[in-house]
Amino acid sequence: MGKKVTLQMIAQRAGVSVVTVSNVLSGKKGASDQVRNLIFSLAEETGYQKSALKDREKERTYRFGVLIAERYVKEYPSFYMHIYKEIAKEAAKRNSLTILEVIDEERERLENQAYKFADAEIDGLLIIGEMSTLFVDMVRKSAQVPIVGVDFYDVDMDMDFIITDSFRGMQKAVERLIQFGHRDITFVGTPKATNSIMDRYMGYCKALLLNHIDNTSLICDRSMGEKGSVIEFDLPLKLPTAFVCNCERTTGVLIEKLRERGLRIPKDVSIVAFDHFLDEYPEEMEVTTYEIDENALARISVTTLLKRISGKGKPAGITVVDGILKEGNTIKRREE
Repeated sequence: MGKKVTLQMIAQRAGVSVVTVSNVLSGKKGASDQVRNLIFSLAEETGYQKSALKDREKERTYRFGVLIAERYVKEYPSFYMHIYKEIAKEAAKRNSLTILEVIDEERERLENQAYKFADAEIDGLLIIGEMSTLFVDMVRKSAQVPIVGVDFYDVDMDMDFIITDSFRGMQKAVERLIQFGHRDITFVGTPKATNSIMDRYMGYCKALLLNHIDNTSLICDRSMGEKGSVIEFDLPLKLPTAFVCNCERTTGVLIEKLRERGLRIPKDVSIVAFDHFLDEYPEEMEVTTYEIDENALARISVTTLLKRISGKGKPAGITVVDGILKEGNTIKRREE
């Protein structure tokens, strides 16, 4: 029987959750002395501790705290809530749980206070999306658990960061427009809003420079006063032949504004974009976009956090997740 004993069996006999059994057998606090004694007694009785030491790490349930800024949750569609769901699914595959905490703007400004995750005991922490540098640094110093940043980075922090390939991805998207003969290309996005948007803007600039195109053009798509959460912008009277959008939400707004002017995509204006996680464009439209590998982003984030929890290695800095350029029907070839 010893080889077949699992945490679930002990939990059922003890009348407690698998998480409680896992925590007790791994020496964590939180259970009463009575419950702890019962679990240890059952583990010894069934031979679990003697025969399943190698399997215990595989069966152990970890609890991951997840932080997301409130402004990202309010977005629709919410890219980071989509990524959170992918991370939650990946954690479940590893017999682990995720606990989400949404950080409002007021709390994010309290940079100098010690951080405690939602009055819950956690084994590790994931921060999804860029937040105040001072807040992240305060969390890093006071959380006392391994931390992994997802889809953002800070070059001055000793942390693991798992990011999408914003720079090269946007460069590839812009080069696709250039291959179709476009040279009057406008970037839609606010570079100073996040590091990701800045990297995408720099990828746009590199593509133009490498192709001897000197005229960069920029339309900011969000107010810095709103911390980049509100997408709103106006188009100039004279339009370029092509737009490149920093994210899917901006792409949707741009398409709506162009159609309001009676313009046809791509007959009148071409578009490429970054990100693709929802299909809410007009039925006939498939936007050419650099599509990130969301499953890989979630998988690598969870795997990295599990490694740090188990004491394997030290923070490795930035890990870049590749994507692919997904061809659509929003680019028209320009005649020479």
